[in-house]
This record gives sequence, C-alpha cells and structure tokens, in this order.
Amino acid sequence: MKTVLVVLIAVNALWAAAFFGYIQRSTTPVIAPSRDLSAAVATNANAPVASAPAVIVVPGTNSMLAAELKTNPAPRSPKSLASNDKQFGWQDITNESYLDYIARLRSVGCPEKQVRNIVVSDVNELFDKRRLEHAIKTDSQWWRAETFMGILPMQNFAGANFDDERRALLTKLLGENWEDSIRLPSLNRSAVNLTGPVLGALPPDLWNSVQEICARSMDRHQAHINAKMNEGGALDNVEMARLRDLTRQDLAKILTPEQLEEFLLRYSHNSSKLRQDMRGLDLLPDEFRKIFRAIDPMEHQTQMDYGGPEALSQKQREQLDAQRDRAIREALSPQRYTQYLATKDPLYKQAQLTAMQYGMNGKAVHPLYQMQKNMEAKRNEISQNASLTPEQRSQALQSLGVEQQQTLQRMLTDGNYRQ
Repeated sequence: MKTVLVVLIAVNALWAAAFFGYIQRSTTPVIAPSRDLSAAVATNANAPVASAPAVIVVPGTNSMLAAELKTNPAPRSPKSLASNDKQFGWQDITNESYLDYIARLRSVGCPEKQVRNIVVSDVNELFDKRRLEHAIKTDSQWWRAETFMGILPMQNFAGANFDDERRALLTKLLGENWEDSIRLPSLNRSAVNLTGPVLGALPPDLWNSVQEICARSMDRHQAHINAKMNEGGALDNVEMARLRDLTRQDLAKILTPEQLEEFLLRYSHNSSKLRQDMRGLDLLPDEFRKIFRAIDPMEHQTQMDYGGPEALSQKQREQLDAQRDRAIREALSPQRYTQYLATKDPLYKQAQLTAMQYGMNGKAVHPLYQMQKNMEAKRNEISQNASLTPEQRSQALQSLGVEQQQTLQRMLTDGNYRQ
C-alpha cells in the first residue's frame, strides 16, 4: 500500500507541472508581421505595371551595404498607418503617409532594391497620369483651320517640366543619390507635341521612340531644303513625298493603326492641306476624320508618284478630282456635301485667302464669300450696262470698290471673326 501511495503522488506532481507549462505558453503573445504590410509588399512586388518603364540597376564597385547607405534617405521611424487594410499606390505618393509606408516596408525587412522598384513604379504611374492630363488639356482642335496655312504647332514650348518634377519627388522618397542606381527615360525631350487621349497615353519608352523618329524626319527634310537652296534649284516634290513616306513607315513599325492615325490627323502634310482646303466649312471632328481616311491614301500615292496634282495632266487631274469628290460625298451628309462644293468656287478660294491675309478665322470665310459673289454680280452688271458712259462706268466701279472696302473693314472690327 505504501508503494502504491508513493506512485500516485508522483503522477499527480507530473500532471501539475505539465498543466503549469501549458498555462504559461498560452498567455505569451505571438509577434507577427502587420497584415497590411505583407499584403502591400506582395501587391507592389508581383503586380505588373504596364506603363512603367523597366528600372535599370547599375552595378557599383562598392559593397551592397555601402550602396544602400549612399542611396537611402535619412532613416524614418515607422508610424502607425490609418488603417491596416489600406492599399498604397501612385495616388498616395505625394502624401506624407507614403513615407511612413516606405519606412514600414524597410522595418519588416523588405530589400532596398525592392523598395526602390515599388517607389519608382508608383512614381512612373503618377507621371503617366499627369502626362495624359497635360496632353488632353493642350490638344489642338486638329479638325479646324484656325492656324496659319492649316498647320498645327508641332512643338509646345510651354509644356510642363515633368523631368524636374519627377526627379524632385524621387529624391524626396529615395534620397539624393537615387540616380546612381536607376535610369529613367526623359519625359521632356520633345520634337513633336504629342497630344490627345491616344498619343498622350503612350508609355515613356514608346513616346521617346516617336520623338526620335520625328527628330530624324525633320533633320532629313531640312537637309533636303538646305541642299536645294545651296544649289539654287526648286524643291523636288517627289523626294519630299518619299521622305514623308519614310517617316510614316518608321512610325507604323512601332505604333498601332489607331495611334498612327491620331498622329497623321494632327501632323501629316495631307491633314494640313485638308484643313486649309476646308477653311470656312467648319467641319466636325468625325467629318474631318472620315474625309481624311477617304482621301489620304489616294493623295499620298499621287504625291509619291508625281509629287502632287500640279504635275498631272489635265485629264489625270480631272480623274483625281472626281475620285476625291466621290470619297468626300460618301463621308458627308448631302447638305454638308453641297456646302463643300462651294469651296471649289474660285471666289470661295479668294475668300479663304482674304481671311488668311487679314488674320481672320474660319467663320469669316462664308460672309467674305457672299460679299465676293455680290460684288462680282454688281461688277458684271455695271460692265454690261450699255447706257453708261465710260466715265460713269469707271465712277460706278470705283464706288463699288469703296463699298467692298467698307464691308471688309466692318468685318475686321467684328470680334466674331478674329483669330
């Protein structure tokens, strides 16, 4: 009995010790990474950013520790963020809380290279949005002939300095020497002011490629012009058309059909000519686009083969005009096509030139055209009036000229007709 009692006491003691250990472990807090940080790291590390250019890390000769100390900004103690469910991205990058987000990434052991990639990706996305907003805001009314000879300005010298803004923001987030390890394409170098919702949304690498093509194109054209001037000869229109075609081919290799059309609508030789031809008709964007699509291929080919319609025979020119008119008739409503036919009247062409000469807008062309028609009718009536003596006929024509100048002067002072 005594032995049995001793065994029971020993077993009870062991059970008591085990229970005490279990209680101790169950009351000790477990330290785990914050939920929102792990999610944020995974989201930014793994999610691809379509419009952000690749970050090129330039290897240095110093140790990894020295490189990180050189590129990192002053240490920032991580603070508690507003919500553990907060997902940070480009829209938060200008807020002070984004600095706390970066500090927390570092505090949980996120590699410095990964932190840089996350920050650069968010910064690039922010400036993609800003570039697009600027491109839409500064887009010209490419369907209207409110510029000299219908030519849109290819360069926008009042553009935003995105390179400096981006550099300042990255310096704030990554420290003074971030450019030692990261190379980004310029957002400022501009041969052509690529505007509108399509061209403005081009990724930086593609945007820069278009700029390089346009810069080469302008250099080629200027070289040809200079050579002909030095020779004392006239420009070779076929060669000029060939140079324009080379630019189209280069752009077609890197742009989608939609992107290429947006470019040609704004900056091509044929779109400039179409704006000039349609001055005063006040085309809508869709009307201009439809007409351009219809006539650009035939006009471009004519320029490649002959240099332009002026080099055609009378019969060839008539055939081209008829083909062009059919294409325009299919693109416009019957009423608008009737208005278009008026633009072929020599008096209408004269009204267009008068508006351009005096710096008047497209709204002035039709009133000028009506004035020209009325004056022409009165001039014919005076000339055919057999009852007038030569002196009376001369005085009547003089009075008619004064009347025309007075009408023109009234239009020049009318604010509705100013550029």
